[in-house]
Amino acid sequence: MTVYNFLDLLGGLAVFLFGMTMMNSNLTALAGDKLRSIMLLLTKNKFRGYMTGLGITIVNQSSSATTVLEAVLVGAGLMTFQQSLAVTLGSELGSTFLGQLFAFPKITRLATLFVALGFFGYLISSNKRRRNIANALLGFGLLFLGMDMMARSMEPLRSSALFLEAMVRIEEPLLGILAGLLFTMVIQSSGATTGLVIAMAIAGTINLAQAVPINLGASIGTCATAILGSLSLNKEAKRSAYIHVVFQTIGVALAYILLLVPYNGDRLYLHMAREITALITGERDNLPRQIAMAHSLMPIINHMVIFPLLPLIVRLFNRLVPPEPPKEVFGAQFLSDTMLSEPSVALYQVKKELLRMVPIIESMLSESLAIFKNYDLALAKAIKSQDKMIDTLRKEIVVYLSKLARQPLSQSEGTLQVAFLFIVSELENLADVIERNILDRAKKLISKNKRLSEEGLEDVAALGAIVASNYKLVMQSFQSDELEGARAVLADAERCWELQREFRRKHFKRLNEGVQVSIETTEVHMDLLNHLHRVNRHLYHIAQTLIELQSPS
Repeated sequence: MTVYNFLDLLGGLAVFLFGMTMMNSNLTALAGDKLRSIMLLLTKNKFRGYMTGLGITIVNQSSSATTVLEAVLVGAGLMTFQQSLAVTLGSELGSTFLGQLFAFPKITRLATLFVALGFFGYLISSNKRRRNIANALLGFGLLFLGMDMMARSMEPLRSSALFLEAMVRIEEPLLGILAGLLFTMVIQSSGATTGLVIAMAIAGTINLAQAVPINLGASIGTCATAILGSLSLNKEAKRSAYIHVVFQTIGVALAYILLLVPYNGDRLYLHMAREITALITGERDNLPRQIAMAHSLMPIINHMVIFPLLPLIVRLFNRLVPPEPPKEVFGAQFLSDTMLSEPSVALYQVKKELLRMVPIIESMLSESLAIFKNYDLALAKAIKSQDKMIDTLRKEIVVYLSKLARQPLSQSEGTLQVAFLFIVSELENLADVIERNILDRAKKLISKNKRLSEEGLEDVAALGAIVASNYKLVMQSFQSDELEGARAVLADAERCWELQREFRRKHFKRLNEGVQVSIETTEVHMDLLNHLHRVNRHLYHIAQTLIELQSPS
C-alpha cells in the first residue's frame, strides 16, 4: 500500500465523515422541533418509546445524537429516566440501519449522481427547507463516495502479508472489540467504523470473523459521544447517557459469548448471521450484507434479554448511580443554561417554571380573601413567603429568557420568548397586588378592629370568586394551549366591570343610609374592590397575549 493509497483512505474517511455530518445536520434541521415533540409525544409506554428511538435514529443516522437529545430532555425534566430507557434501546437498533444501507455496494455507483443532485439543487433552491433537502442529498452522495474511495484505497492490502497477519489477530474477539472501541472513540461515529469495515469487505481485505468484533467494539465506543454530551447536564441526564453504556456492554457481552461457542466448524454468532442473511436475501456469499446483518443481530439479541430483566437492571443501576435528590432550596427547577442551545426545549422549560407560579398565586389570592372573612392575620406570613417565591421565580425566568434572546431564534421562538417575558411580568405584578395592596388593606382593617359590613363582605367575596374563576380559566388556557378559557374571560370583562360598579353603588347607598360599619370601612372597602379589579386587568392582559400567540401573523 503506497502513500497515495493511504492518502486516498484518509481522504475517503474524511469525505465519508463529512457526508454523514452533513446528512445528519440537514435531516435534523428538516425535522426541526418535530424530533423533540415526537420524542415527547411517543414515549408514554415502552413499545412506543422503543419505536420512537428506532425511528428517530434512522432519520438522524446517529444513536449518539438520539441519546444526547434524550439526555437533554431528561435533564430538562421533559422526559423521565424510566421513559428514556426504551428510547435508548430503540436507538441502538436504529443505529444499525446505516450499515444495512452500506451493504448495497451498487449505490456507490450512484454516489456522484446524488452529489450532483444535492449541489445543483442547493444552487437553485430559494428557501431554507429545500436547501436542507439538497444538502441532505449531497451528504448522502458524499457518504457513499467516501466509502468507494476507502474501498479502492484498501485493495492493495489484499497482498500485504503484514496487514493480513494483523487481521488474523483481530479474529480473536477481544482484540477486535478493543480495536473497534478505540477507533470509534477517536472518530466519534460507530457509523463510520461500520462503513470502513464494509468498505474493507468490498475491497476483499476483511472476513466476517474479523469484521464482527470490530463492529461490536464500535457499539460501545459510540457511547462516548453521548457521555461527553451529557457532562454539562444534570445528574439525571448523565444517568440516561451512562445506562446507554450498560445496555451496549450487555449486548456486546452476549455476542462475545456466542462468538466463543463452536457450531459446525464455525462460531455460533457468525453462523446465525450467515443463515439470517441467506434466509432474507437468498445469498450465502454476500459478505457486506452478512457484516451488516451481524451488526443488527447484536441489539436484537440484546433486547430480547434486556426487556424481561429491565426492572432488575434498573434497580442495580440505581444503586451504582443513584437518582438526583430533590432540591431543598426554593428556586427554578427546570432552567439550565445547557438547554439554551435548544431554544424550543428551553422555552418549554420556561413554561414549566411559569406554571409553577400558578398554584402559588392561586393560594395567595384565596388566603388573602379568607383573612377578611375570618378576621385573622395568621395567613399573612404565608402570603408574604409565597410572594417571595414568586419574586424568585420571576427573577430567574427573566434572566434566563434574556440569555435565550442571545441565541439564534426562529420567528415563532422569538415571539414566544417575548410573550413569556410579558406573562411572567403580569403574574409577578398580580402577586404584588395581592401581597402589597389586598393584604395591606386587611392589616389596616384588623389593626383598627373594624369589620366590613355583612353585605359588603358578600360583595367582596362575590367579586373575589369571579377573579379566582377568571384566574383558573386563563391559567388553564396557558397550560393546555386551548384558548376557550382566555376568550371567555375577555368576553366577560365588561360584565365584571359593571358588577364592580354595581358593588360600588351598593356601598354608596349604604353610606347614604348612614350604615355606620360602611362609613367606618369605606376606604378599605373601595380600595379592595379596586385592587381586585386590578388583578382582573392583569388576567385580561395575559389572556390577550395567549390569543395573540396563536393568531396568524
